[in-house]
Amino acid sequence: MEVEVRVPRTTKEEKTGVLLSWYKNDGDPVEEGEEIAEVMIEKVTVHVKAPASGRLKILVKENEEVAQDQVIGLIVT
Repeated sequence: MEVEVRVPRTTKEEKTGVLLSWYKNDGDPVEEGEEIAEVMIEKVTVHVKAPASGRLKILVKENEEVAQDQVIGLIVT
């Protein structure tokens, strides 16, 4: 099963930002609730947490533009 990793929503408006960094590498194990990435949206740094435990599959690379609620990775359980 795959669980989507999404950019958290920080405002009601549609805003874009930048994926600053992944704290884990593609294929690494992660635990539910663990911070796994960092995104900046409108000068606010947001930490992305793993929605489930499993192995991380990265879909968006660091320094790429992302939108709120965009899928940036998957957790393969």
